[in-house]
Amino acid sequence: MKPHSYLVSLLEKQRMKDCDLDRLKSIRDQIRSHLKPINQYNPRFYNGGSYGKKTMIREAFDLDLVIYFPHTDSRSLKEMYCSVYESLASRGYKMTPRQIALTLQLPNNPFPNQNFHVDVVTGKALDEKFDSAYLYEILTEKRRRASLKMHIDNVREVREVIKLMKLWILRHSLDWKTFPMEQTVVRALKNKNTADLGQCMEKVLLYIKSSVNQLRLIDPANSNNPIEIPEKTRRAIEQAANRSFDALQTDDWKSIVW
Repeated sequence: MKPHSYLVSLLEKQRMKDCDLDRLKSIRDQIRSHLKPINQYNPRFYNGGSYGKKTMIREAFDLDLVIYFPHTDSRSLKEMYCSVYESLASRGYKMTPRQIALTLQLPNNPFPNQNFHVDVVTGKALDEKFDSAYLYEILTEKRRRASLKMHIDNVREVREVIKLMKLWILRHSLDWKTFPMEQTVVRALKNKNTADLGQCMEKVLLYIKSSVNQLRLIDPANSNNPIEIPEKTRRAIEQAANRSFDALQTDDWKSIVW
């Protein structure tokens, strides 16, 4: 089997089932219904993360709900965040504040084989277009400019490769966060033909192998937001890429991603 066909077959096995997508929509809608107290402020709700980007794989996924309040809202970002927090707390959700998201642990995990959770992100739109927003940084009480639309558009041409790289990260037990991985793939395949998945993976692995130690990534929606990759993670990624690239020389794709 040619590399492209092999990788297509892997992706087919990782395709989300309709019943699971329906379950995710149901969870999203339920959380939105529990956020009714904030509806007086006319927020807009968006699917973020892999759901919004259409890069989900069956073996590892969560749900990201992004809330943008209008630019005309006179409240502070902290007040907007607190209104979201209080609405969810009043419905009994257990939440863990992280950098820019409230992580919700659902009382009954609908996906028992997954470490499934829901991340809720609060922001304020920059203008009436709602294309960009200032997100609330929970731990520092600062703001960060971001654009969900730009992040989705940024990966549109390489979504299938990102799915394969998620699987590669799982198979090689790497602690590499999704956002820097996505931007690495985008960088490696910039202005490249992405029709052949085998060639794409080879280019990405070669790029990682040769560049990961010096790689400096910037959020495409905010040039003031560098994307960090810890040194320990870089070394582990480089070693895995070296092993995978060596396997390419003998066309041993089953030891690269499976």
